[in-house]
Amino acid sequence: MSTAWLLHAQPASGRIISDVSISSIADGSELHIAFTFPVRYISHFPRDYGDTVQISLQPVAVSAVDQGFLRQRESYNLPETGSLPLLDVTYEGDLPGGPYLTLRFTEPVAFTVRQGSDFRSLTVNVFDNNSTSD
Repeated sequence: MSTAWLLHAQPASGRIISDVSISSIADGSELHIAFTFPVRYISHFPRDYGDTVQISLQPVAVSAVDQGFLRQRESYNLPETGSLPLLDVTYEGDLPGGPYLTLRFTEPVAFTVRQGSDFRSLTVNVFDNNSTSD
């Protein structure tokens, strides 16, 4: 009986976002945001330019027990970003219509958003101000 209870415990990490890594690309920076559960990218707003990006997500294959866990809010402590004007990365499971992943920048940036190939991540390319996001 107690074994069944342990199987339904909250994820061991107690986190939604497992990692945020930032790497340089030819025309800017690439953010790789990893989650502790599978997610499906739904949409984002604004389309390709702004100082805030709100990304709509859909959790995939999450147990009924963990559904409440997904309705929390969590900010990720960022590493030093260098030339990338990123302020914060926040998972917002507590907003109507969510969950959302919100990225805030210190200035408007051009960007693209795409689903990670592992369905546990998103990739956001942020382009230098003198580059374009074709």
